[in-house]
Amino acid sequence: MQRTLIVFTLFVLTLPPLQAQDTVQRYDPEEEFARMRTLASAGDYDGAKQIGYNLVKDNEEYYDAALFLARIHGWESSFDSAYMLIDRVLAEDPGLYEAYETCADLAYWENNLERLDSCARGAVEIEPDSAARFERYRLAILQSVPRSKQKNIFAWYSYDHFLVPYQRNWHMLTAGAELPIKQGTLIPSLNAGYFAGDLSQKTDLQFNLDAYLTLGKKNYAMLGYGFSPGGDINLFPVHRGAAELWQVLPGGFALSAGLRYYYWDRHFTFLTFSGEKYAGNYWFSLRNYLFFKDYGVSASWYLSARRYFDNEFNHLTLTLGYGTSPDEPILVVSDLDRLSAVSGRITFTKFVSRNVRLITMVGYAWEEYAREEHRHRIDARIGAYILIKN
Repeated sequence: MQRTLIVFTLFVLTLPPLQAQDTVQRYDPEEEFARMRTLASAGDYDGAKQIGYNLVKDNEEYYDAALFLARIHGWESSFDSAYMLIDRVLAEDPGLYEAYETCADLAYWENNLERLDSCARGAVEIEPDSAARFERYRLAILQSVPRSKQKNIFAWYSYDHFLVPYQRNWHMLTAGAELPIKQGTLIPSLNAGYFAGDLSQKTDLQFNLDAYLTLGKKNYAMLGYGFSPGGDINLFPVHRGAAELWQVLPGGFALSAGLRYYYWDRHFTFLTFSGEKYAGNYWFSLRNYLFFKDYGVSASWYLSARRYFDNEFNHLTLTLGYGTSPDEPILVVSDLDRLSAVSGRITFTKFVSRNVRLITMVGYAWEEYAREEHRHRIDARIGAYILIKN
C-alpha cells in the first residue's frame, strides 16, 4: 500500500501544469483589434472598449489598441480617460508620433487649445511636415464661436471719469451668466449704474439678453436686446439693440457686418463692419462704425491686436481707436455729441484657477467735446468669470 502511494505521488508530480496552461488566454491580438474596430464602427463602444482594455492589459506594448481606445473615449466625450491612455503610451514611448497625433485630434474635438499646442509641438518635433495640419486645428478653434460650452457666471465693476465741462464719476456693476444651448449661448445680464458728478447723483438699471448663435461651420451671429425702465433718468438707453453676422474665410480670415441701435429720447443707429485675421498666437481686427447724425454720417475706426497664451481665454488685447462709437462706454446721450476722440485700451484676461478667470481693462481717450475744447477721459474694469460644473 505504501509503495503504491509513493508511485502515485511521483506520477502526479511529473505531470505538466495543465491547469496553468489552461488559464492562459489564447487569441490573435490582430484579430481582436480588427473586431474592436468593427464594433466601434457599428456604434458598440462598450463592446469595443471591453476588447480594447483586454488587449492593453495582455499586451502592454500594443500601442495601436491603446490609441484607438483613447479615440473611442474621445467620441464619447470622456476626454480625461482618453488622455490617461495617451499619457501612459507617451511615458513608455516618447517618440511615438501617432500618440501625439491622437492627442491633437482629441484636443481639437474637445476645443482645448492648451492641450492642442502641447501635443502639436511633440508631433512637429518628430514630423515637421505635419505642422500645417495642426495649425488648421488651431485656427478652427480660435475662429469658433467665442463662448465656452460650459455654464459661467460673471460679475465686474466698471468706472468712467472726466472733469470737463462737468465732473463725472460713473460706477457700474454688471452681473450675468453664459448659458449654453443647442444653437449657441444665451447671456442674460443686469447693469446697475450710479452717476456721481457736479450736476446730480442718480442710479439706473438695465436688463439685457444677448445670444451667440451657431449658423453653420463657417457662420455665427450675435443678437442682443437691452431695456432700462428708469423713466426720466435715462442714464442707460431705454432700448438697446445689436445684431451682427460673421463669415469665416480660408486662411484665418473672417468678415462681419451688423448694426447697433439705441433709444433715449430719440433714435440712434450705427452700422458696423469688421475684418479679422488669425495668425498663429495672434488675432487682428479692424472695425468700422458709421454713425448717422443729424448733420450727416461720421465714421469711427478701431484696430485691435490680441496675443493668445496657453488657451483661447488667456490673452492680452490692445485696441486703438479714432472717432466716437458704441465700442466705447456710451452711457448717456451727451456722449453721442462728442465731435471726435482718440482712444486706447488694454484688456487682459487669464484663468487664475481651474474654474475662475479674471478680466481687467484700462482705457484712455483724448476727446473733443466741443469745437477746439478737449478733455481727458479714463475708464477701467475689473471682474471675474466663474465656471459652473454641470
